[in-house]
Parts: sequence; structure tokens; C-alpha cells
Amino acid sequence: MNNVILFRSSIKSLLHNKGRSALTILGIVIGIGSIIALMAIGKGAEEKIRRSILKAGKNFIYVSPQWPPETKHGKRRKLIQDLTYNHITMLKKLCPGIAYISPSSYIGVKIKNKNAGNLDVSITGCNQDFMKIANRSIIKGINIQPYHVQNSSKVIVLGYDVAEQLFKNTNPVGKFIDVDKINFTIIGVIDKFDDSTSSHDANKDCLAPISTVKKHLKHSFDNAVNGIFIGAQEDHSMQKTIRQITKILRAQHKLESNDPNDFMIYDSDGMLKAAQKASGTFSLFLLIVALIALLIGGIGVMNIMLVAVGERTQEIGIRKALGASEKLIKRQFIMEALTLCGVGGIIGIIFGIVIPTIASKFTGWIIIITPFSILLATITFFLVGIIFGYYPAQKAASMNPIDALADR
Repeated sequence: MNNVILFRSSIKSLLHNKGRSALTILGIVIGIGSIIALMAIGKGAEEKIRRSILKAGKNFIYVSPQWPPETKHGKRRKLIQDLTYNHITMLKKLCPGIAYISPSSYIGVKIKNKNAGNLDVSITGCNQDFMKIANRSIIKGINIQPYHVQNSSKVIVLGYDVAEQLFKNTNPVGKFIDVDKINFTIIGVIDKFDDSTSSHDANKDCLAPISTVKKHLKHSFDNAVNGIFIGAQEDHSMQKTIRQITKILRAQHKLESNDPNDFMIYDSDGMLKAAQKASGTFSLFLLIVALIALLIGGIGVMNIMLVAVGERTQEIGIRKALGASEKLIKRQFIMEALTLCGVGGIIGIIFGIVIPTIASKFTGWIIIITPFSILLATITFFLVGIIFGYYPAQKAASMNPIDALADR
């Protein structure tokens, strides 16, 4: 008996119990559909994170201080060392891989104008290079200039949403606002930043000269900074530049060769790899959940096939009495299991593609359906059919024809 005849026989057997077959197929549809959909969502999330990180520029580097590690006795080797303007001067002088560099100092403030109440925002104190490093642009007015930093000028560049909330459709450039009750002049507005991957709203972040932030808002006159933003030269190796920065900072901090770094260096490539690793772990978790759902569907296939074997005991006995081999009986029942899984698998693949695609239109999610996910789903439902159909098929094939014919 060839496979075409076996397939037709399998279809007839499954149609004989439409309701039971439909419920079994539903389990496979859910499992296979989940594999496609969850892998598409996971890949989409990874791509969204990648785009978000690359918005900051592929040559982005950030340096921040960190506490030295504890000793075996729970004590720290020494106190945290600040990053200072001196470090920035040395980095600019000694590291040829640096194109742009900006200190940073953060503070949360309340700002208001005549037409609006208090608005809580974050101000980043920086210099003229910050916008180039962050890969952002000014849509109204001008950026912070070197003379603003030199003179500790009370000027501010508003985030896009801040400008919209305070000034609606009017141009705020040249107008005044109160920043923690200090009068500042608005010199520019930053372009809108679209990043739904972060809980932090970058469009509410404002910029001011770092000297202004430290003098007028933090009332701090030391030269310490929260961190250092760096834009690397495009024609230089990123890793070589990071090694140079590390060497310079270790020398500035007088660290011995066996001392760990007391600063952290983050770069776009490292952040991208970390994000991809986290996304890959999450995608693997989702895939395991989908496979568990498919496992349950496979158990359903095995159960319905065992019921079918029990109901068709006499049919099996007659076929064996007429000369059907154990191999042929086994093939027939495995074919029936494969047909169940095949129908459920094909419907599941269609649903796994269509439903996330439709959902993305309403949610704005990025959905990426890869040939690999479809191939994986196809191989999976094929294996489920063979694995969970084998035991019922073996049971049917090993029946004694005399006992089978005597069954009532």
C-alpha cells in the first residue's frame, strides 16, 4: 500500500470522528502557532533594541565611576574615585581615537513659565559635543556653545515634549523660564526622540552648560562629573580606542597592574551584545513555553490514537487475517498521527504569521518572521506526529489477530 492510499485512509478515519479530531488538531495549532508567533515577537524585540542602541551612534562610549570591589573581609580597597575635568583634558590630549568628548552632570529640577505650572524634568549638564555624541539634532534655535560653558551662562535647551507642554505651538527660543526659581533663557529645542523600548522618556530631558548646572543648580564648585560621553573616530578601531581610554584612566587613578578598574566603560557594541544576549534568553524562554504547549498537544494526539486503536480492534484483526503485515498497520496509524499534526501544523503556521502581523498594525510592535522559525515549526510538528503516534501504532501492529477478531 503506497503513501497516497495510506493518506486517503487516514483522512477518512479522522473525518469519522470530526469533533475529536478537531480538538486534537487545536492543540497542535496552539503549539505550532505559539512557536512562530513568539519567535517573531522575540526577534522583533531584539531588532527594536538594536535600533534604539544604534540611535545613539555606533561609535558611542560612556565612562562612569564605580565602587572598587570588596575584599575577602567585606571591606573596600579604597573609596570611589571621581571622574573630573582633568580626566577629560588628558583623554582629549592622549587618545587619538576620540572625536568628541563631553562631561555630564545630572539633576532633577522643576521648571515653569507664565502659562504653565511646575514641570518635573531632568537636566543634563554637558558641553557642545554632547549632541553630536548622542546623535541628536536641534530643530529650533542653537546648541550649547563653548562660550556658554566658559561663562556659566544661564541658558537651556529644551527637550521636545517639554517645549510642547510649556509653549504649545509657539517658538520658545529667546523666551525665559524658571529653573528651580532661577531665570534661564531658552536657546534651542531638541528633536523628537522615538524610543518605546525604554521606560525613560528622553523627550523630557533638557540640556544646559555643565558649568551652569554645577554652579547655579547643584551649587557645587569641584571639578567632578557624573560621567564622560565620548564619540569615537569612525576611522579608528572601537576596541583600540577603549583600550587607550582604559590605559589613560588607570594611569590617572594610579592603579597597580593587579588592581581592578574603578570605572566602567560602556560602548554601543557591548550594549548591543548584552541586549541581544538578554533578548535571546527571553526568546528561548518563550520557545520553551511554546514547546510545552506543543507537548501537551502531542499527548492529545497520542490519546486520540490510542482511543482509535481501541475502537478499531476488529478492523485491525480483519486486516491482519487478510495478510496485512505489522509494518503496514504501523505505517497506517503513524500516517494518521502525521495527518493530524500536519493539518494542525499548517493551520498553526498560518495563524502564527497572520495574528502577530495584524497585532503589529495596532500595537506598533516590530514582528520578524524568519524562514528558520517556519522550518523549526515544520520539523517540530512532523516529529510530534512520529513520536506521539509511534506507541499507538506499535500497539495496533502487535495485536494478535485472533484476539482482535474476538474483541467486542
